[in-house]
Parts: sequence; structure tokens; C-alpha cells
Amino acid sequence: MSLANAAAVLHWLKRGRPDVAVVELSTAMGWPKSTASRILKDMARLGLLERDETTRRYRPGLLMLELGRAYAASDPVLEAVDAELQEITRRTGYSTGISILDGIDIVVLRSRPGTHPLRVVTPPGTRGPAWANSTGRVLMTLLPDAEIARRFAVFPPRPRPNAPGTLEELMARVVRAKARGYDESDDESLPGLAGISVAVEDHDGKSGFAPYIAYSASQVEPKERAELAALLKDMVLRLDERFGRAQAPRRLANG
Repeated sequence: MSLANAAAVLHWLKRGRPDVAVVELSTAMGWPKSTASRILKDMARLGLLERDETTRRYRPGLLMLELGRAYAASDPVLEAVDAELQEITRRTGYSTGISILDGIDIVVLRSRPGTHPLRVVTPPGTRGPAWANSTGRVLMTLLPDAEIARRFAVFPPRPRPNAPGTLEELMARVVRAKARGYDESDDESLPGLAGISVAVEDHDGKSGFAPYIAYSASQVEPKERAELAALLKDMVLRLDERFGRAQAPRRLANG
């Protein structure tokens, strides 16, 4: 098994596929069935995958989960944000979490369900369209315009009518998020899902992660949305004071 082949399998799985069978992988990769079977067995033997003996399908193994947890716990700012979000969930009853940007997708790192009857639950590892998510757009404020244009040279299909449908529409949303210091999404990636996000920069100022508050779009009126946005912006100000490196774009904007 080559490292490149193992990486190809993991990249294929991360695109919203929870598991894979030998024939399915063979078809997707253009490999002989014997090659696909050998690679999957080797990855399972090394802990990268595990095999469900009932379905005979392979899914990410415990080693991958442990590495993901180690990655998520490696940044003290991330841990501080998670603790702040726990308090926000306790106070508001809404779900909270943290996402990162991966190409034109966002990936959930942390997720905490709320206590409202209409709860939004997005498990860690879930991928979504960055252009149709408040988390994705606030993280794009950390990128040069040319990089955003490069990633969206071929613009993806609009997942919901409220989502941006062109690069120009996306850039307008990014500019607005940069001016306000936060972004909102409303029924854009999934039916009825809404959220508010801010961006927290990494130490290099070129990447980062996005804390968010998520809720049913029918739950929250504009006044309360503004209050939730203020909670997140105040959180970032506290982080800035504590660590001296956590920033949200134009975080002092009154929005």
C-alpha cells in the first residue's frame, strides 16, 4: 500500500461519505478490485480504517479519530473558544460549534447541541458548502480576494435559493462580513438552518477557525440575532485581550 493511495482513500471518504465497500472504491478510483481490497485491508490493519463485519464496509478508524482530537486540542485559543461557547449554549439554549475552512468546504471541529426543542446538531467531521455558510464566509475574510476567486473559478451549484449563486454574490457577502465583523446564514445550505459566525485568526494571520451559534431559522428574530452576534464579537475581544492574537476581521465594527 502506498501513502498516496491511502491518502486518496481518505480524501474520497471525507467528501461526505461515511464508509466504503471494495467494489465501490474500485469503481471510484479505477483500481482493480484486488488492489482496492488490499488497500482497504492494509489501512484497517494499520488503524486508519475499521471494517464492519456485518456490512463488510470500511469507515475511518479509531486512530483517525484520536488524531482529529489531538489536532483540535493542539491550540489553546481553540480550547478557550470552546469553553466560551459552552457558556453561550448554557445561556441561550442554542447549539454552538467551531468550523474550519478546507478549500471550498467548511469542516466542523467541535459541536455542542442546544437545549431548545428545535435543536440543530452538526457532528464533528461534517462538511458543508463554505460559500453557503456563515462560517465559510467569515473565514474567507482572512483570504486575499484573488485566492477566493481561484477557489471558485468554477462556481458550485446553489444548494438553496438564499445562497450565493455567483462569485460576485459571494464576494459581496464576504465584504459585508468583513465590515460587520461577523456573518449570518439563513436557510442557505440546509432547509431551515440558520447561524451566526465570527472568525478567529491563527497565529500567522492567514488562517483560522470560525465559532458559530446555530439555530432553526424560524426561532430567532432580527433583534435576537443582533444580540447573538454581539455575544460572539465580545467573546473575540476577550480572547484578544487574553492571548493577544485572536482577532475577528474589523472586530470593533458596530455592524
